[in-house]
Amino acid sequence: MRRGYCTEYSVDSLCDFIRGEMKRQRIRQTEAAEFIGVTQSRMAQKLNDGAFTVKELKALRILLNIGAEELSRFL
Repeated sequence: MRRGYCTEYSVDSLCDFIRGEMKRQRIRQTEAAEFIGVTQSRMAQKLNDGAFTVKELKALRILLNIGAEELSRFL
């Protein structure tokens, strides 16, 4: 859990959701990283710190076949 005053973070939930969907659909970090245009190590960092751009989130939504409303509950 990240440090701070709040006990719940939507960024953590978003990253956990993305990780879970990638695992469920058997999509490796390397594949996802190539799809959004970053290296695998940068993808791992983004999954840890939640520093996704809107463009990257849209690409992940397409890759993982996630509905916009499902992803928006984390934003």
